[in-house]
Amino acid sequence: MIKVASHPRDLSTWNGNHPSFYMEIFGETEPLMDRNYGEILPPGGIEAKTTANTPIYEYWWTIGHLPFYEPGNTRRHRSRNDSPWRHLRKEAAHVYLYFPINAGWRIKELVATTKYLSPAHHELTGSEKAAHSWQKISPVLSEASTLAPLLAPLPGVGAAAAGAAPVLSALSKLRIGSVPQGPQGYDWFVKKVTTSGVSHRGVMQGVMWSLPKDMFMDLGGRLTGSLAVSFIPNARQPDKHWRPEAGAVHGHAGVFSTGRAGLFSKQRVDWVPSVKDFVELKLSPRWAEEENA
Repeated sequence: MIKVASHPRDLSTWNGNHPSFYMEIFGETEPLMDRNYGEILPPGGIEAKTTANTPIYEYWWTIGHLPFYEPGNTRRHRSRNDSPWRHLRKEAAHVYLYFPINAGWRIKELVATTKYLSPAHHELTGSEKAAHSWQKISPVLSEASTLAPLLAPLPGVGAAAAGAAPVLSALSKLRIGSVPQGPQGYDWFVKKVTTSGVSHRGVMQGVMWSLPKDMFMDLGGRLTGSLAVSFIPNARQPDKHWRPEAGAVHGHAGVFSTGRAGLFSKQRVDWVPSVKDFVELKLSPRWAEEENA
């Protein structure tokens, strides 16, 4: 089931003042684990289980802020100069999602996106051109289904490619509605990151999104991104009593600004929930056999 976790926990109580930003994480909380993720070509050939059977899940994050002016809202007296978008730094925000590696399972990151609605501001001069260039440099993803039948007659390699084609096609579809990257689009990017001490699980691995100021200015005060992952079992040697346990994806975000305009303006970071606190979406990965039991 798809569930959501947020800060504040009850968004009906949020008024945009304390805290200034809200954050949500949502996705499937009982994902299926893939037993054969490491197999390129399983024993028995294409008739056996292939990479086409790999379960892929998408986990979304959202950060948002109220505008500095809301018609009819007399309780908000924020001046125009207090708008959070006016003084953002060029690299305006970092968003983090972390997954545990010590709960008997871990994730394999596949595709990271940031989402937008069309038509967006500057779309004709930026996003569409970037999207066109994007298609040119990733033909394997966009044309996976077309290429697979041509490769199928080849022994070994053809069988593997044909089995992987549905996965590649699905991953290419995740790109639909994602903000294009590059000089003609928006200069957002992702990095793989690691942290520890945020939970009793110890080391956690994840992805950081770096979002530019232009995205906040052009796409609005509510930004959404996603991470497509597959889940794999993770037994530690020589543990003979391995079993998957419940864990959680941890997320938080920092928005960077220079504070108020002026000669003595200071660098400012608004963290959601805070630099040491996280939004936690609890996950309980399971075997496919449990679904059919």
